[in-house]
Amino acid sequence: MKKTIFTLLLFATANFTFAQQKYYPFSINGKHGITDTLGNEVMKPTYAFTTLVPAKNQFYLQDFSERPDIIFNTKTGTKALYESIYNNEVQIKNVPYAMVTAKGKKFLLSEETDKAIPLTRDYGDFYAVGNYIIANYHAQDTYVSGGKDKNGKFLPPKIREMKKHHVVLANDESLKMVLDKGFDKYLPLYILPAEKKDDGIVKMKTITIDLRKKKSNPIFDYIILSQGNNHRLFNAKMVLVKAFVLAKLDEDKLFDYAEKLLNVKLSTMPNVENSFVSAPKMAEPTYSQQKGVNPEPQEEIAVEKEPFIPFFYAKKLENGNTIFALQETEEISKRIFETKPTTKLTFYKADNYFDVKIEGKEDSRTYFNRKTGEIYLPKAYLAGLGITLN
Repeated sequence: MKKTIFTLLLFATANFTFAQQKYYPFSINGKHGITDTLGNEVMKPTYAFTTLVPAKNQFYLQDFSERPDIIFNTKTGTKALYESIYNNEVQIKNVPYAMVTAKGKKFLLSEETDKAIPLTRDYGDFYAVGNYIIANYHAQDTYVSGGKDKNGKFLPPKIREMKKHHVVLANDESLKMVLDKGFDKYLPLYILPAEKKDDGIVKMKTITIDLRKKKSNPIFDYIILSQGNNHRLFNAKMVLVKAFVLAKLDEDKLFDYAEKLLNVKLSTMPNVENSFVSAPKMAEPTYSQQKGVNPEPQEEIAVEKEPFIPFFYAKKLENGNTIFALQETEEISKRIFETKPTTKLTFYKADNYFDVKIEGKEDSRTYFNRKTGEIYLPKAYLAGLGITLN
């Protein structure tokens, strides 16, 4: 008789897929440029940063200077120039948006779709908090006339200060104004779940780690918006519950006040619901498993040998050189290139790039083909990095 055994596994998954593309970024001594897969230099390495946008087959070349930043398409080779690009400035419904400036106007550009959201104000410092986004902008005080002196002459108007104002926006593509001004600090609060009595059932926790999963943005139950000694308590729908004054701003005092007012147990940390499942029940012994009965012989299960999967590796040789190679089969290894002892090679097994470090210089990076090992780097830079192709 066959015996079935149920096993609950704890595992982590990381599924990296690299779209077929014709162009790749590379960096030499900390400066970034563009090459095609044939090693032809499309743009010299002069930019300060590269940011990958895999969902759109793009990457940004950013310099944060008077020179325009670039959005480059890895498949078509087309590029668009903007005054500035700040990647992942805000998460709208867990979708990252870049802050882009073009012809003096700012807009948010989705890093997953072609959605663009024009901004009516010069917003900055976005913070996603549940169903809302807290942002700020700078604006001058209202114009106030200087009046007249004792001789009736007009005095110059008072100098208008530039102040930072905080606002609450809807966390969706409308960015609808929910609350304007009146606070410079905020404290989200979450209701603690009621404690459950132990029912004696053994439970097993299963955790699946997916590196593609986006960061969670839990919905608060209440939030306190504060400015100086003035505080306002709102519920999850941003409806005012109570406005109050509490001197000597202190997070613990605010927390205690809210708990007493609402008469519920609160936390400043959201409750993450654990994924609990009941463990399989122990099977009742069959007649053949009971004492005094000889069990039936178990069938032998043939274990098949897993197929060999090619992999890349880096290995330091006795002479100090380092080789980068592809293990094609259990017996055959193909060298891709070799570096000098003065070159430090850092290879990331899960990625399709490696970093090169020369003492006294900034890091360099190049991508390579995950099937053949061919590196995407203009040949003019190989010698300077101490790399010799095999």
